[in-house]
Amino acid sequence: MLRMTLPSERPMISTGHGSCRVAIIGGGFAGASLARQLAIAEDWDDQQITVFEPRASLGAGLAYDTADPALRLNVEASRMRAIPGEPDAFVRWLELSGTKEADPGSQVGSGSIYARRSDFGRFMAERMQPPLDRGIVRHVQERVEKITRSGPRWRVTGNRGTEIVADIVVVATSHPKPKAPGMIAQALNGHPRFITDPSRTDLLAHISPDERVFVLGAGLTAFDVVASLRSRGHTGRIVAFSRYGLLPQPQVGGALAPTGSFVNPSATSAPGLLRRVRLAIAEAERSGLPWQSVFDALRQQGQTIWQALPYQEQARFLRHLRRRFETHRYRMPPQVADLIAQNMRNGSLIARAGRICRVERAPDAISIDLIVKPDGVVERQSFEWVVVATGPDHTAAIGSQPYLAELDRQGILKADEHGLGIACDRESRAIGLDGHPTEGLFIAGPLARGTFGELTGVPEIAAQCEQIARRIIETVNGCRPGCRPMMHHS
Repeated sequence: MLRMTLPSERPMISTGHGSCRVAIIGGGFAGASLARQLAIAEDWDDQQITVFEPRASLGAGLAYDTADPALRLNVEASRMRAIPGEPDAFVRWLELSGTKEADPGSQVGSGSIYARRSDFGRFMAERMQPPLDRGIVRHVQERVEKITRSGPRWRVTGNRGTEIVADIVVVATSHPKPKAPGMIAQALNGHPRFITDPSRTDLLAHISPDERVFVLGAGLTAFDVVASLRSRGHTGRIVAFSRYGLLPQPQVGGALAPTGSFVNPSATSAPGLLRRVRLAIAEAERSGLPWQSVFDALRQQGQTIWQALPYQEQARFLRHLRRRFETHRYRMPPQVADLIAQNMRNGSLIARAGRICRVERAPDAISIDLIVKPDGVVERQSFEWVVVATGPDHTAAIGSQPYLAELDRQGILKADEHGLGIACDRESRAIGLDGHPTEGLFIAGPLARGTFGELTGVPEIAAQCEQIARRIIETVNGCRPGCRPMMHHS
């Protein structure tokens, strides 16, 4: 099928007098979801929605753009409610496309399906194809380098020279990359055995089966690295090292109903929220339900819970409870949980907590001194490889993108006060340095977490994109004379 992309030899797209158009920066799940939801409005003219995304397809982004079969979704396929109004769309696709049958390892326990991440990426790409084929959505296969005001509009420039003028811009870029701690970075930057981008699991192919690997981090990303290595036949010793030693918990099989209410009334302090969660878990266990059902309720109510907490209590939660919450909120799929448990039992995977006090490099080995909790004993260990898997460096969300850094310098947008991403209001409009919303500039996806709290799962992002789409359509319809009202397909 024809995939419409914008070649570099067409560097300028004229919006035309009186037209209304949207530029979406980032074509991962958030950007593609928004483009699709906008596209189902009936009255768009051709190429009124432009998505800048350097990858070849829309919908996968950093999270699902992988060919590694060892990387699986960490929630059941039935809970990947990516399409508003079609909660079972992904499960139906797995069945009808033959993907479920081709991946027998996806089924666990009593039939729960934990699909490969690449399969969800393919599902989203197929969902994006109709608006691309109809010409409503245009895919510009470039990175955005610059965004500037052009009167009431925005001029967006890609890294291959493409420029468009848009009425509305939506920033839907992904998480920033991990950042290695200063001592590790200073000692190992440029070392050929230092892997700093855990999403590049193809680089793990350079690791020989018996070589020792130091994984910096002990969350889901770190255990993805372990799963990928083991699937390639790696048998060597792996040490997963983190500051606190808190490991992600496993998912449980079967259909769980979310248990507990935390919003009526809402907690107004972090300790108060913690007490209510503990009481809910105790009550659930008395009823024979696992604690995971309580955290599923926390996830569903997460945005309301977060927004009810005063700023100081949000900060308190992030300082004292965030890591423990995340190990229970972001859980391992059963396949990975079983692998990790087996590796820990046989001693081929070791989890350590503490801090690093010395790093020495040699061409074929890296020596690291660890001050290990709880006793503070210094362990000197030698590895052939070091992999950074610490999770996104949220504080670098703006600085990692030149166009965002320039908008920040101009006061058009700013980092949120918690350092989780970009500041926006509850309508997802970017907030400028003056504290007021910047009209025509929206923030979609995880970069808006500082405002919404719970905004990393597919259902939550899809719901936010639906809200942004409604606001954009209202704005477009009222932006100037001649804009016709838009009707959604029935």
